[in-house]
Amino acid sequence: MRYLDPVALAKLRNFSLELRRISAEGHVTGRHRSAAKGLSHDFAQHRAYVPGDEVKSLDWKVFARQERFYVREYQSENIFTSTLILDASGSMAFSAGGRPSKWDNACRLAMALSYLVLAGGDSVGLVCFDTEPRDFVPSRTSFGQLEVLDSVMDRRRPGAETRLAHALEMAVGRVKRRSLIILVSDLLGEPEAVLKVASALQARRHELMVLQVLDPAERDFPFDGPTVFESLEDSSRLYCDASALRAGYRGAFARQQRLYEAGFNSAAVSFITSYTDRPWDEDLVRLLGVRGSAR
Repeated sequence: MRYLDPVALAKLRNFSLELRRISAEGHVTGRHRSAAKGLSHDFAQHRAYVPGDEVKSLDWKVFARQERFYVREYQSENIFTSTLILDASGSMAFSAGGRPSKWDNACRLAMALSYLVLAGGDSVGLVCFDTEPRDFVPSRTSFGQLEVLDSVMDRRRPGAETRLAHALEMAVGRVKRRSLIILVSDLLGEPEAVLKVASALQARRHELMVLQVLDPAERDFPFDGPTVFESLEDSSRLYCDASALRAGYRGAFARQQRLYEAGFNSAAVSFITSYTDRPWDEDLVRLLGVRGSAR
């Protein structure tokens, strides 16, 4: 898988074991899973088999009729649904200084979170968006879901404009039951509108986690002298003296970040900013630590 390599998997397996230990002690999730998982679940639906699904979940009667492999899926009140809302707008393609793009970092973090959700026995799905929701992967509990998610992220190329608040509201509209919504985005623009949608989600009893992914250059504005800035979303260009803009830009960026931090904090939303020059696993620890304190 492109965004979940063997080294990352090894780190996540150790991490998930630690989360299970903490959960068992009652410090994180505050919920208990049935010891007889799979025995008392209600049948929900069939779906096509994907590599990684457990053989014991195959429906051999359906195979005998159709000569195709299908998996029986069950629904339990103990299973919690998580949905990743992933920003695929053009600005996510930005990178500087030889660092990975924001998109690549966002996908790695999204895949890591997906693994941890599945390792906890819960289900995870995905919605990618720019101006509108695009790719939609329904939530599943099987580890085969990782292959599906990775494939969708690998095919998707960020490049369109964004209407962040509108797209977030539309994307969540596809989530039919109470869920953990995990927004992964650079959150550029529209902070008031985004915070309004976040409050509405909380009011509908969704839990929201927000992972903002940025390049350090978007914080530090290290550009000097005559510079041409080209938008990754609409190809517009700005010719300017970058040195003259630096102080104003940094001030506006700091104000936006304070607005997000205050707004998410007041709405009890877990929020961190991840920069592309930081190890992804450190940011994962920070995000889950923030979630634990928010709960």
